[in-house]
Amino acid sequence: MKKFFIASVLAISLIPAGAVAQAYQDDREGSAAVGKLGDSGKVSRTIEITMVDNRFKPAEIKVKQGETVKFVLRNAGEKKHDMMIGSMAQLDKHAKMMKKFPDMEHADPNLISVDPGKSGELVWQFTEVGTVDFACPRPGHFKGMRGRIIVEDK
Repeated sequence: MKKFFIASVLAISLIPAGAVAQAYQDDREGSAAVGKLGDSGKVSRTIEITMVDNRFKPAEIKVKQGETVKFVLRNAGEKKHDMMIGSMAQLDKHAKMMKKFPDMEHADPNLISVDPGKSGELVWQFTEVGTVDFACPRPGHFKGMRGRIIVEDK
């Protein structure tokens, strides 16, 4: 009975890892429409964003197609916050995954986590004209901490 219990616990512990890996792969689909990780040597401008509990300041940003932007994020809130760039469908899916696995580690090039009182940087190149969303996918943050980036024609 003891061996069965241990084997069951080990088997169950492997499920979240597989689910997280699948969600990560699913988040990659359609990512070209939102851009790609930028080259820090080709930054054309820097945009400062303040993260406070339940919002970004500013929450709307305009950039040009092809522009490489360095986002400097300052967390002025009391909780850890993320900024994830993606389509609203990708962000919503990631937020739901984080709700299931709130302590999961991130290795996404389109996401940065910033502890309270700290700053971080994310360099991104906007490749397509249109609207790109960003949000904090952490549980309890996603509904209020959203913004959009309007990518205009060159």
